[in-house]
Amino acid sequence: MSPRELTTSLPTPALDSSRRWLLAQGALLILSAWLLYWVFEGSDLDRQLARALFDQELGLFPLRRNWFIEAVMHKAAKQVTYVLVAASLYLCWQGWKGRLTWLPPRNALLATIGMVAIPLATSTAKLLTARYCPWDLSEFGGYAPHLGLFETAPAGLKAGQCFPAGHASTGFLWIVWAVALRPAGRRAARLALLLGLIAGSVLGTARMLQGAHFLSHTLWTLWLAWGVSVSLAVALRADLYLGDRRRD
Repeated sequence: MSPRELTTSLPTPALDSSRRWLLAQGALLILSAWLLYWVFEGSDLDRQLARALFDQELGLFPLRRNWFIEAVMHKAAKQVTYVLVAASLYLCWQGWKGRLTWLPPRNALLATIGMVAIPLATSTAKLLTARYCPWDLSEFGGYAPHLGLFETAPAGLKAGQCFPAGHASTGFLWIVWAVALRPAGRRAARLALLLGLIAGSVLGTARMLQGAHFLSHTLWTLWLAWGVSVSLAVALRADLYLGDRRRD
């Protein structure tokens, strides 16, 4: 069965009650994209923060080989994410079968696809940009120049694939649950959003401390996760009506 046939076979919730929320999300996505571009393309904030983490005398980022950050926050965190996503897929299956009142079938499908689509979209975006990691830049002991968002790599130099932040996406992927859990109520949706923000921010910060990413890389990953979640909700016609209001 194709995705189109899959979604059309499900009962379609009315979108009128959530239209205002969707319009607000669209406006916020546009505004935040402009703000991110204006702040980071119009200033040297990224490199200023990286310089604070770079040891000029040693010529490296001291925390790049830090055991805790590399073994726990980088490698182990990925493994934990795989396990948690697998466990979440069981809940999605239960919701898909109509066994969970707080997770309608379309929302279960939204969460399932979103947890895969967010990291995939991040990986795809890396192929469309040429930005290098901080530790690749010549001013931080590397070999490459700093590039603007739409700049291409110099001739003879392989394009960077460091933007946006892939590791942070394994934390921000949980943001899709903030959308999928709206029928469960405001508290559940906000808790999912908070957990997603914390997970993505912690993982993104860990990589920034190592010199693997700039702040803008992590924030753009957050924006991408948010945009993918909302776009999928529209495409799948998920139930976006807050459960708290439904009970009122």
